[in-house]
Amino acid sequence: MIVEQSRRGKRVVGVAVAAALIGTVALVPPVHAAPDEAAVFCDVPGQELAIAPISGLVEGQAVTWLSTTKGATPTEFTGEYVGKLDNALGSDAYGNPRDLLLVRLGGDTVAKTGVWAGSSGSPVYDANGALIGAVSYGFSWLPDDDVAGVTPAAYMKTIGDLPGVKKANAALQKEVNQLVDAPAGTPKSSGQIERIEPVRVTVGTTAKKLDKISKRLAKAVKGYKPVTPSGVAADSGALGGKDYPIIPGGNIAVSYAYGAVASASVGTVTAVCGDDVFAYGHPANWNSNLGASFHGASAAYIVPDLGGSYKLVSDIGRPKGTITDDRIAGVRGKLGAPAPSIAVTSVSRLGSHSSTAVSYVSADLLIPGIAGAQLGNDAVRMLDNQGEGTAKVSWSIDYRRENGKRGTLTNHNRYSSDLGFADIVGAEVAEDIAQIQMNPFEDVKILGVNITTRFTEGFRAARVTGVQVLNKGTWKKVKAGGTAKATRGKTYTFRAVLSPVPGAKRVTEYREFTVRVPLSAKKTVSVKVGVPQPFPGLPGGEPTEFPLKVPIDSFDALLVHLDDNLRNDVISRTRTYTSTAGKRYVKENAYVAPTVVVDEGKTISFKLEVPVKKATKKATPKKKSSAKG
Repeated sequence: MIVEQSRRGKRVVGVAVAAALIGTVALVPPVHAAPDEAAVFCDVPGQELAIAPISGLVEGQAVTWLSTTKGATPTEFTGEYVGKLDNALGSDAYGNPRDLLLVRLGGDTVAKTGVWAGSSGSPVYDANGALIGAVSYGFSWLPDDDVAGVTPAAYMKTIGDLPGVKKANAALQKEVNQLVDAPAGTPKSSGQIERIEPVRVTVGTTAKKLDKISKRLAKAVKGYKPVTPSGVAADSGALGGKDYPIIPGGNIAVSYAYGAVASASVGTVTAVCGDDVFAYGHPANWNSNLGASFHGASAAYIVPDLGGSYKLVSDIGRPKGTITDDRIAGVRGKLGAPAPSIAVTSVSRLGSHSSTAVSYVSADLLIPGIAGAQLGNDAVRMLDNQGEGTAKVSWSIDYRRENGKRGTLTNHNRYSSDLGFADIVGAEVAEDIAQIQMNPFEDVKILGVNITTRFTEGFRAARVTGVQVLNKGTWKKVKAGGTAKATRGKTYTFRAVLSPVPGAKRVTEYREFTVRVPLSAKKTVSVKVGVPQPFPGLPGGEPTEFPLKVPIDSFDALLVHLDDNLRNDVISRTRTYTSTAGKRYVKENAYVAPTVVVDEGKTISFKLEVPVKKATKKATPKKKSSAKG
């Protein structure tokens, strides 16, 4: 279990909007009153639940609320209605103002920790069992602050019920987003409340590492915008876990990926009505199109912290349904199948041992980060070493183009490092996925990612230090800059000597290659051995056959570019000669080496010399003598 708590400044937002993410869990709700008039939250038999009218609430009246502080069973607490903030949640699509209710939360846990991250969604009831609303906003990090903002039940009941004609325009939506995500350090004034981050749970990696991958991709791939839940983070369970219940006051985890690597935010269930589930009382990511599943979860305990108390999540259970709406008044989902997802599958080998990991990702823009993090996690669990290691990686990315045609991009590479190995081994896989997703030419859907990795312990990297030739079954050193006699039309076998770089495992590797002496060679064949260069060379330098980069003006051109990845384990052999006809030929061949090869800017050159080939003289025809007389 790894816990990471954000130490960033508090987000302060205007009372018009406040996404105080206090997400958490609970217990069995009290007996609910029968529906009164039209104020009905649920009329499903056995789940009847009335809505407590805001106008009927009186300051000082007793309330009860449910939340889970340990395990998966909610506990009932007492509280007191304090008042309300008029129009604190802005207006709905019809212009009706939305108020934020204020409730003083009682109980031993609140007395010790204050309102904790992870408690949002906790249902609050009046004395008759009618639903007042959901705990969702906080006002201070101080442990002795026990007042929470409550989103009224009437607003949560309408989650997802959007008018067909009246929608928020782009300018209004931008203003709302800016209010919710106000930068840290905004001067606090009257009428402002603090946003409390939700409990963020990651599996198979840490929130910090997942964010690091996402930030790196955002810099490397134009247009890439990661899906990143914020808040206090904790590693937890995985797919195939326990079947935790989805009940009022119980834990609910909203996930964009689950399995070997997962990313989720944990809050509390407010109400269940048939197959409909209501939770949080505030947005998760405020985007209903991201694609999210929800799960039950278990809590270890509430952690007191001066930077903001939070719920420590011990386990996330199996998927229980799909989030259908992510709105300002909360999230709404359907019990049943999880959100559609794609599988990121990695098979890792170390010696004779093999292990398979699978993550299911429902948010498309999270696929690159999950793939990179999963491979990094594979490195850590297989090698039991965060910093040092070596891996030969093959990956394939299945996709569907805009015209429906399917394809697969396949690549290979080798990586080794003595520092931060787990952070770099999955970077190229992640970038390939993001490049396909963010291409500006057509809409391409990722269908699956498969990764196969052969891990080796230790830092293994080499440099080209020499060349040897096979002569009558024995390897002999080739003198750098030297010249050897050769025969036209004959093929010679050589091998590059790959010596370990400083700090690497003291193992010398070799890579064989061949050189054929052309029949048309005039006198010498020059051979150069080194590391391939990504560019064709400096003007005036020796010409090569490296192609100039083809302009990327289509998705097909992008695929060619991605498929032509510059590998870390390749040596090059360049052959140059002039023919008897006076033409100069240059050809470079690349050979995959058994280790990472470091480019130190040095090459090993030598020549193969053949006898000068003289041009054949044409016979002069004899003149015919004429007969006389």
